[in-house]
Amino acid sequence: MRYRLKEGLYHCIAGRNVIFLDLSRNRYFALPSTSTVTFRQLVARNGETVAGAEAALSSLIDAGYLLEAADSDLSFKVLEIEAPAGDAYSRNEVPHRLWPLLVAVYSELRTSLRIRLFPLHSVFARSAISRRVIGRDEHERKTEVDLWVSAFERAALILGRSNRCLTRSLAMFSVLRARGVTANLVIGVRSEPFSAHAWVQYEGTVLNDTFGQINNYSPILVLR
Repeated sequence: MRYRLKEGLYHCIAGRNVIFLDLSRNRYFALPSTSTVTFRQLVARNGETVAGAEAALSSLIDAGYLLEAADSDLSFKVLEIEAPAGDAYSRNEVPHRLWPLLVAVYSELRTSLRIRLFPLHSVFARSAISRRVIGRDEHERKTEVDLWVSAFERAALILGRSNRCLTRSLAMFSVLRARGVTANLVIGVRSEPFSAHAWVQYEGTVLNDTFGQINNYSPILVLR
């Protein structure tokens, strides 16, 4: 027998715990410690069952989080994300421009409203829409990224930073993707005590946070 996670359920190892994100219900939860070893064995075997799995993972099975899989392709996917090597805070700031700042503020306010009104998975899907831009060289892409890093940094001075990491990151991710910049939005978690965090990174550089801060979190979901 082979198992898979239900659609929209993501997991990662954070410290000694297995943490789940149920995107359809917008909630996190941890696996009981008595089930952790068995679940990690299941992941290592790409969903292929191990002795005692049904009993040890009954809480996941009964809740509909762990399902029987007929095909190995529907089992456990490995989360792939380039480990960041630094952050954008060490870059020189670009000259202040009013229009990008207004766009950044508007994008954050719009994203905040969408998070309140719509399911998170639909907000994520809309934010990931990309418009392909042809003919940009490396210097032009870097200039574009620096422009929006500066704009969202200034927007944070207006809108604040506290408890806004997801809104701010989704807004920046959406703006960059709409301009053809293949940035990633990363959601990470940590345990003991539990905490969740979101940030944007591009080619190994964290754009809207410090490397030291995000290094405390294990990625659980990546939007590309």
